[in-house]
Amino acid sequence: TSAFDWADSGLHGLMKYWYHFAIMFEALFILTTIDAGTRIARYLFQETAGKLYAPFARPNWWPGALLATAVVTVGWGALVWSGQITTIWPMFGIANQLLAVLALALVTTWLVNSGRGRYAWVTIPPMLFVTTTTLSAGSIMTFTKQFNYLNLGLVLFVIVSVFTVVLMAAGRWLFRLASSRRPAPRGNGETVG
Repeated sequence: TSAFDWADSGLHGLMKYWYHFAIMFEALFILTTIDAGTRIARYLFQETAGKLYAPFARPNWWPGALLATAVVTVGWGALVWSGQITTIWPMFGIANQLLAVLALALVTTWLVNSGRGRYAWVTIPPMLFVTTTTLSAGSIMTFTKQFNYLNLGLVLFVIVSVFTVVLMAAGRWLFRLASSRRPAPRGNGETVG
């Protein structure tokens, strides 16, 4: 007998809980992510196809909804069947972190627009930290040998899109903060201040 027999016998009973936790994790995280990704891809497909044929843009138009659902579902199925679904996993990680950047930029914009710009220091540092670490990791990952060109293109598209939104938000913050410091006009056209 060893000194760790008690741990082996005690931890063995915990495997039942670990199994249920793993199933719950799969159901709550992985399946929800696939569901949300499928819905977003379907809506994007319908919106893009709606530029070519107007009825596609209507989400309640059944032929368009069914075709978009079929295309996206076949796309997921092809990734699973080919075993290449792991190729999009790095992009998912980057996109997930950049979603946090967008959320922090949105909250900062809300704070500034609602006159609470003095609290922006609570959201801007985490946004800058997540942006810096994600862009650093994304650039390191894009230059590794395992990374393919499809992922490179998609990651660069997501990074440029988020960067554009953050720059536009920062412009809005600066404009709003600068306009709030201007002197207020009087009724006769003179300024106070």
